[in-house]
Amino acid sequence: MKRFVLLVAILTPLAVAGCGQPEVIAEAVITDERTGERLALADLPVRLLPYDRDAIFDSLEAAYGEPEPPIPPEVLQQQQLVQQAQSEWRAAEERWAAVRDSLRSLSDRLTQMQNQGLRGTPQYAQAFSLFGPLEEEERRYNQQMEAAFERFDSLQQQTLTVTDSIQVQRDIWAEQAFAEFNNVVAAKLQQLGREELADTTDAQGIARFNAPEGQWWVYSRYTLPYEELYWNVPVQVSGDSTHVQLTRENAEVRPVL
Repeated sequence: MKRFVLLVAILTPLAVAGCGQPEVIAEAVITDERTGERLALADLPVRLLPYDRDAIFDSLEAAYGEPEPPIPPEVLQQQQLVQQAQSEWRAAEERWAAVRDSLRSLSDRLTQMQNQGLRGTPQYAQAFSLFGPLEEEERRYNQQMEAAFERFDSLQQQTLTVTDSIQVQRDIWAEQAFAEFNNVVAAKLQQLGREELADTTDAQGIARFNAPEGQWWVYSRYTLPYEELYWNVPVQVSGDSTHVQLTRENAEVRPVL
């Protein structure tokens, strides 16, 4: 089972391998689900590991014997309702904001026409006739937005009470089950004669490493409001350069409590 919890960092210092070794280029990009826009993940910590961290977690969990406290399906369903309610609130907020801006523009136009002495003109009368209906529309959208927010907030508060309790149980379990994780990693690094490498993505979502040829794993995680993208991507480093993409498609998507 892959780990959701974020454990303490390994005590072994991270390093950057010297020049003359193959370059590993990790590119972190996701697609905005609403707009379809390709988004580079800047300032994302990425590590190049000479071991499979998931295999270590799996072995420790198997040795511990007691299974991880599960997240009940009804809790995940409740989170989906919260996410849906939040989307509905934001959509209502966008509709209201658009009408509000139109109302402000019309009000400014009427004020300008008054200052220009055009109050008695047909143009002013036509513009003024739009103000009442637009004001009513703004009021209606504002009420819809407030109602949508109240529903979202109520569902969120109900869900947080439950998820906080579950997360505490899972954190306690992980603390006990994975107590030896750092020690196992330290021994693994000593056996391999290698170090972990670390970098942070630039504005284009690129992280770079120089690493000896062989088997490595690109590890990172990116937290969204209701889920986490987790990467532990195996890569065979060889030749002059090796390119790895971190995307939603090759990430493990984990719920965030």
